Amino acid sequence: METQKNLILTKSMRGSQRNFYIFTLARLISELGSSIFKFALSLYILDITGSAAAFSMILALSIFPGVFVNIFGGVLVDKSNKKKIIVWSELISAIVLFSLFFLFQNYSTSLILFTCFSVVLSIINAFFALALNASIPNLAAKEHVTKLNSIYQGLGSIINIIGPILGALLYRKFGFSDILLIEGICFILAGIVEMFLIFRVDDEQQAHKSYMEGFKDVWRYLKSQETIIYLLSIVVIINFMLVPLMSVVLPFIIYKGIELTATHLSWVQAMWSVGFIGGAVVVSIQAVGKKVINKLFILVQLQSIIIVMWAFPKLSNIDANNHSLIVAIYCIILAIGGFFNAMTNIPMLTYLQLHIPDKLRASVFGVVNTAIQIAVPIGIWGYGLALEKVNWTVVVSISGVLLFIVALLAHQNKPLRNFFQNK
Repeated sequence: METQKNLILTKSMRGSQRNFYIFTLARLISELGSSIFKFALSLYILDITGSAAAFSMILALSIFPGVFVNIFGGVLVDKSNKKKIIVWSELISAIVLFSLFFLFQNYSTSLILFTCFSVVLSIINAFFALALNASIPNLAAKEHVTKLNSIYQGLGSIINIIGPILGALLYRKFGFSDILLIEGICFILAGIVEMFLIFRVDDEQQAHKSYMEGFKDVWRYLKSQETIIYLLSIVVIINFMLVPLMSVVLPFIIYKGIELTATHLSWVQAMWSVGFIGGAVVVSIQAVGKKVINKLFILVQLQSIIIVMWAFPKLSNIDANNHSLIVAIYCIILAIGGFFNAMTNIPMLTYLQLHIPDKLRASVFGVVNTAIQIAVPIGIWGYGLALEKVNWTVVVSISGVLLFIVALLAHQNKPLRNFFQNK
């Protein structure tokens, strides 16, 4: 009996290790191709229209279908074979890209064409993302889920750095038409690789239930889990503040507030991803992950202090004309912030993945994604208005203080603290 258990354990470990390699390769191919395509699409729309508003319109219209998929599609994902959803999402995306390639030959300046295909790809990607995030605990042993999440998130940060660079180079060298073919091939390759993933499927399934019964189960579960609701609310609040700070406030500070160049801005933003990669590597160490889990909101408090430090050019005696020193300090600050962000996000995501039942995981993540997708645009709009009304140093300082208070209250919340200690 003991020998049989050891044999099963050995096979499980080998399966997990194999999944790590397959998962990493598939995500590298698919995510890098997507990053190149999205950046090339933005350049192409700007080239044919000369209007940033045209691209923003296409981007906005492509977001809304994803919101509806996250609300209503989670139950369908939970009731279905997640591996099939992942593989078929890649393959169908390839078909969509090849179709766009052929239509592009005759309708290369049609914004309606690009809008329709962006919406379709957004819907497919929403289902794919739900299935993938819900499946990570099924691809590795429980003690290795943090490591797999670290690989996934760290790889995303690497692609955020090199994707736009490759996108610009390939666009200038080959043109948008060839990039459509490249992206379609990437999706096919990723789908073929993902066919070899080994999924561990829990015994409890929702397949026998109707859609409405499954939908009701999700809301019953959320109502019964007040601690998880509180935790997810904090996640939404953090995204409501942090995403606009990175996408709106930081570019405004660098480009308008202290009047540095676009190149300086690219370096500063890239350092956040570099720091995130470092944090992902550190937290993937099992001993570190276990120690961090009870200190997540202390790390958020540290991030809030880092945000306040963004105001250093106006709050210190540094010469405003010493651009090299200012950029260097910003790079260090952003790298540290990205490091703490990875140390917070990855363990929290892992903990939720392991705690939420397999049959409800995609549905719950769909609810969270919907809340975030609604909160972030509101946050971006609010921060844009704030920057027009008050000095950017005030915006940064107040944001840091508010984030610190939110994290402090969360750290002092006894049920939440017990949740992380007992599970």
